[in-house]
This record gives sequence, C-alpha cells and structure tokens, in this order.
Amino acid sequence: MRYQQKHSTQNLVQSSQRPLNLTHQFKLHEAAIQVGLFACGLLSIFTTLGIILVLGKESIAFFTRDQWVNSNRPILSDMDEGTTVFAVEPGKALEAVGESGVIRVGQEVMDVLEFQNNQFDIAVVGTGGGFKRWCALDVELAELGVKRPQIVNASRPAKQSEIDRCRSVGINPLSFRVGTDALAIVVSADNDFISELSFAELRQVFGAAELWSDLRADWPKEAIQLVIPGEDSGTFDFFVEALFAKDPAAMLAKDPIMSENDNQLAGSIHRNPYAIGFFGYAYYLAISEDLKILALNEVEPSAATVQDGSYALSRPLFIYSDADIMREQPQVTDFISYYLDRVKEIIVDVGYFQASPEELARARGEWLSASGAENRPSVTAAEVSGSLIAAGSSTLFPLTERIADLFVGDGYLPRFEVRRGVRGENTIAPHSAGVAVEYNDRPTLLEFFTNTHWIPAIGEFGVIPLINATLMTSAIAMLVALPLGIGAAIYLSEYASPRVRSSLKPILEILAGIPTVVYGYFALTFMTPLLRGIFGVEVVNIYNTASAGIVVGILIIPLVSSMSEDALHAAPQALREASYALGATKLETVIKVVVPAALSGILGAFIVAVSRAIGEMMIVAIAAGAGPNFSFNPFDSAETMTGHIARISGGDLSYDSIDYNSIFAIGLTLFLMTFILNALSRVIISRFREAY
Repeated sequence: MRYQQKHSTQNLVQSSQRPLNLTHQFKLHEAAIQVGLFACGLLSIFTTLGIILVLGKESIAFFTRDQWVNSNRPILSDMDEGTTVFAVEPGKALEAVGESGVIRVGQEVMDVLEFQNNQFDIAVVGTGGGFKRWCALDVELAELGVKRPQIVNASRPAKQSEIDRCRSVGINPLSFRVGTDALAIVVSADNDFISELSFAELRQVFGAAELWSDLRADWPKEAIQLVIPGEDSGTFDFFVEALFAKDPAAMLAKDPIMSENDNQLAGSIHRNPYAIGFFGYAYYLAISEDLKILALNEVEPSAATVQDGSYALSRPLFIYSDADIMREQPQVTDFISYYLDRVKEIIVDVGYFQASPEELARARGEWLSASGAENRPSVTAAEVSGSLIAAGSSTLFPLTERIADLFVGDGYLPRFEVRRGVRGENTIAPHSAGVAVEYNDRPTLLEFFTNTHWIPAIGEFGVIPLINATLMTSAIAMLVALPLGIGAAIYLSEYASPRVRSSLKPILEILAGIPTVVYGYFALTFMTPLLRGIFGVEVVNIYNTASAGIVVGILIIPLVSSMSEDALHAAPQALREASYALGATKLETVIKVVVPAALSGILGAFIVAVSRAIGEMMIVAIAAGAGPNFSFNPFDSAETMTGHIARISGGDLSYDSIDYNSIFAIGLTLFLMTFILNALSRVIISRFREAY
C-alpha cells in the first residue's frame, strides 16, 4: 500500500513537471458550426444590402423615368399632317410641359419647341388696392407673392398720390374711359318702411343718425346697420367724396360691416331688414330679388338719369395701363384694343351705362398714341401670345371678366408649337379636335414628401396620405399594446407563481402564431361592427383605421409582453430584497425599483413593437381601406404604405411601369422609417441600460 501511494505521488510530481498542451484541438463538428454561423452572418449582410440596392435602384427609376400623364385638356383645333401649332383648353395641368418637352396626341409623340401659356388672371382687390399692387416695388410684390398687373380696373380716376407713386417706379398711368356706373343704395327686400331718401337724409343715415326713427318719426326705433365696401375700394372713395367731402370719419365711427367683396355686402344687407349699404348698380341687377334699391331725391338710377346727371351717385369707369408696358408686351396692347372695340356692345348687358361717344373716341386716341399704331387695328385673339394680369375694382370686375371670356372664346388660348415625326415620318397623322393631350412628367422628391394626394393615374405621387395612415394605425396599436403588454409582463414577472408563469406565457405567445389574415377578418367582422355599434354607423366607416389599429395592437401584445417580461425578470433579485428590507410594498417595489431597472429593455420592446406595427400588412390591407386618404379621423377609411403595396402589386400592374416603380419608393420610405426606429432603439437601450 505504501509503495502504491509513493508511486502515485511520484507520477503526479512528474506529470506536474511536464508542460501542459493548451493548443486548440481541431473538432469537426465545432468547425462546421462556426462555418455555418459565419455563412449565416454573411447571408444576412448580403440580403440586407441586396434589399437596399433593389429598393434604391427602383426608387431612382421612379424619380427619373418619364411618365405619360393625360392632361384632361383636349385640343381645340384639328391637326393635319402639316400643322405644327395648335391650341388647347386652358388649364394649369399644361404648365408642367414648360417651354420644351414632349407631348403625345393619340399615338403620336411630338417635341415641344415652344409652349405659350396664354391665360388671363383678374384679381379683385379694390381700385386703391389695384394701384398699390401696380405701383409697388419688386420686393413688395415678392413679399405678397403676386405679379405686377399690366392693367388696373378702376371705378374712379387715379388720385394724384397714386400717380406720383407709380411714376416713382417708372410707370406713367394712362386711363381709358370704358363706361359709367351708378351707385345703388340698397336695403333688404324685407324692409317695408323705406323706398326713397333725400340726399340730406342719406348723409344722416351714413353719418350722425343712430336709429331709423332719428330720420322720420314713423320709422322703427331700430339701430341703423351700415354695410359698406372696404377702404381700398374705389366705390368707397367715390361715396365718401360725394357725401362727406373725402372725410369718412363719421361713417367709420358707426362700426360698419366692411368687405371688398360685393357679394358678401349684399348677403349682409339681405339678412338684416334694418341694414343699408351701397355698391355698383351692376351687382344690384344680379341680385335684385333679394334687395330693394332706393331712389335719391325721387330719382332712381337708369341710363337716362345717369346720362343727364339727375341721379347724383353716378361715376366714370376706367381701365389703366402704361405706354411702356403696352409697347413691351404686345398682348396688353391687343387686349386693350379688343376691350375698346367690344365694350360698347356688352356694357349694358353687364349692368353699366355706356360712355359717351366722345369719351370712347378719346380713349381710342390715347391707345393709338401709347401703342404707336397709325390706325385702328383688327385684333385676332387667336394670334395673341403672352399672359395677361389685371387687378383692381370689384365694380369693374364683371365687365372686364366678360370681355376676357370673349377674348378667350375668340382664340386666346394656350398653344403648342411642336416638331412632328419624332419617331419617324410614318407617325405623323391628322388628329381631330377634342383628342386629349398627354405629356411626360417626372415626380420629384419635393412632391413625393409634400403632396397630399396619391393618384398615380393623373400623376399625383404624394406619399403623405400613406405615411399618415401608417402612423395613425401604429399609434392606435401602441395605445392598445403598451398598457396591456406591459401589464401582462409585470404580472408574469412579479406576481405570478413559477407554475402559473410557465403556463400563461406560452398561452399568451400563441397569439403571435395566429395568421395575420385571421386578425384582418377579425377586425373587419368583429371590431368594426363593435365600433359602429358604440359610435354609430354614420360616424364609423366599414373600413377604418381605428379597428385596424386596435387589432394590430392585439397582435403585438405578445411581443411587448414577452420582451418586457424578460427585461423585468432579468432585474437582480437583490434589488427587490433591498426594497422590501426598506419597507416598500410589492407594488412600490415594482413601480419604483424593478421597472426603472428594466427600463432599457422595456423601451427596446416598445421600439421593436412600433416597427412591427408599421410593417404589418395583411390586417391593414383588409380592414383599414383600399384608397389613399389624407384624414386624421380614425373612423375614416385610409390606406397604409404596406396595404397600398399589397393592393396594387396584386393587381394587373405592368412590370417597369411608373406604378411598379412607385412600390419600391414606398418600400424604401418604409425601410428608412423602421431603420430609424431601430437605430433609435439602440441609442435608447444604451442610454438607459443599468449595469449590475
């Protein structure tokens, strides 16, 4: 026995004296596992890069490819094989073509050599406002976001201060008398106590008198409500000059209702039987059934009383321009000539009175002098090129608008000059009037992220409605999933016994294994009827973001609860014991100790759950709606990004079309959103992670 012990001891000593062999011994199964893991890592990286490359490539194609968009503006003129210039109906859709580009009529493609966007804009800003805009500095026009008018509509002669201001910017106002207007003094048709006023009474009504009975004892003891044009209006200036010698203080002291819009004035007078106001006679004729015109000194406005001067409130009407503007912009010269030719025949129909032959002859002489023409030309509207801008009096607006409509009807329209035979001479073919013009256009990043309409059929590519619906459903989902998921996690981690926890957690996670299509029909057939029963069928649409969001929230409850429960369970037991030792209750320990200790994990669960909600497709495709709709009402139908991709990719979608490319642009946007959320998750986890 002693020999054996001695021998064993010697062997141990000898063994301890030999160096240990710590080199790694090759094992086939470990090597296979390492190679497999490395391959999985590479596959994951290359798959991610591949997805990014595909999304990026197709998104670039979406923003750089030409798309054909029907302008919905048919051509007006027939085109034969030799026609290179043709007119189309006016419309902003044609502005996208610009001065060069490509259009298509039927099956023929044509290069656009020149695009003449002939259009007429008329702004109603009052006579004074028209002169202010006409004679403003360039920087002032830029601040207002408007262009300088070429023509000013005026219901009075220009003031000397306005003439001086215009001359300071190089404009010499030139007036053209086009007619005469009479101011209508009107009350509501429901007013049954007044039909005429003397001029002195009119001055009292708009001056010192407070009640109608202040004028005549048998009139009602009701307050006089004045309804008058704004101070920029030429009508206001004319009335103040005629009644108060240019001092409106007494009238303004009565707190009148004021507006530059004569239709608003007429509506205010019509609704109040004790109101009185004034505006152009033409407006009264348009709405005479709602109002009653008053005679002045027993004289009503008419052609005869205006011409002979017996009606006191008559005034001249002008259009103003400048000789340099007329010479530099021939379209202005042509339109003013057209105006002077047509005004006499239509002014009465509009509701004004003709200027005298002497006044019209003087206006034509001013035109000849300013334009440098030797004689009166015959203007052909179809040959006029260049935009026209007018601003000023609301009184003169109906007359100028009527003549502008005639000008457009005679051929003043947007026109294209094109090069035919772009794809070979054989493509040239005659086209009948009424064929729609199509033009190529490209969506831009600015349009993509700011436009609130997604209508690919007409070239509207604004992703905002899809993003809005996606965020709404995700927000509703998190309102459901967060409290329920975290509540379940706290119960399983802190209150449930190990046996209950081991039983309930797998049951809860079964929810994650239910196919999402089942959830989708659950939202449509159960949740939506439930919401409609609570809030009413008129309020809740059959397809709505609320029911889709609620069910998406139910879907991600297991994700929130499982990740949060793991984070809570990982908090050291010593923290709990220390809290109990200090006298804290279980609830206080959970809320003030365990949850803060596991906060990074809970926040990570929240971010991952949001990403899952944003990426959900089947539920929202079935229950939320099938059309982009920019609405913040959760009971309206709307389409999310994933729902839209599922819908249009499942239909008859041509490969490599603009619609096809748009799917990838939406997908890239969705990828960036989830990428940002996951990057945010990493930052939050590292920021709030506690080390124990």
